[in-house]
Amino acid sequence: ESENLLRAQRESEELRKQNTVLTGRQESIIRNLRAETKVKMELFSALGDSRRQAEELTHKLEQKCRENEMLKQRVAEAMAVSSFPTSSFSVPTTTTAADTFYSANGF
Repeated sequence: ESENLLRAQRESEELRKQNTVLTGRQESIIRNLRAETKVKMELFSALGDSRRQAEELTHKLEQKCRENEMLKQRVAEAMAVSSFPTSSFSVPTTTTAADTFYSANGF
């Protein structure tokens, strides 16, 4: 009987030790999962910020391209106007595109 009692006590102590070890592992896993979840949330937030910034930059680029096309058109129109004499009595002059642009824009 005393042997059985000693054996039961040893088994009980061993089970307590194993339970302590497993509880520690479980707590470690929970901490790691929380940290991983936090990192993932931060990454998704950064991804969202990056996407918004990319959309804003794309919009700005498209706007600048439209402005550039409008300026090209205005310069082409100014150059076309300067290359044709306004009357048959006018004396042809040499006018550069820059001169035309500056005079057309009040410089």
